[in-house]
Amino acid sequence: MPRILTPAEFRAQPWKNGRGITHEIVRRPDDDAFDVRVSLAEDREPGPFSRFPGHRRWSFLAGPAPIVLDVEGTSHELRGLGDHVELPGDRAIECTLPAGPTRLLTVLVRDGLDAMVGHGACASPIWFVFALAPLPWLSAGCAAVFEPPAIVSLPERGGVWVAS
Repeated sequence: MPRILTPAEFRAQPWKNGRGITHEIVRRPDDDAFDVRVSLAEDREPGPFSRFPGHRRWSFLAGPAPIVLDVEGTSHELRGLGDHVELPGDRAIECTLPAGPTRLLTVLVRDGLDAMVGHGACASPIWFVFALAPLPWLSAGCAAVFEPPAIVSLPERGGVWVAS
């Protein structure tokens, strides 16, 4: 049985660069030298993202509006729920919000850690799921932590998962 986390349980924190707020959902281990961190950012104004050297970053569109991420001169437009980019955490990212505020779910994984991040179906045991849309067993915007990891049925683009 998973432990369900609702948005009321997420920890609000200022961005490292001071330009916004993120809602940390889970951090392993729960200290500054984390191996994995999952958070939901409220992107309300254009500007730079914080950098996370030594980590890999996956950012998934989790809000209603598109976002454009300029990664060191290459533009990535995330338009649909679950659209994402994967890149090194030390890359410079600037965002623009062509239709107004939105949200990004970001997974950071320490370099060298054996972990998989994705959305939709997964054949491996997972330990974390975030519901981008309502799932039969999890409300949209909520998360589930499986201890021990489990094989979970997820619809295409319905949830973001982390497996290790």
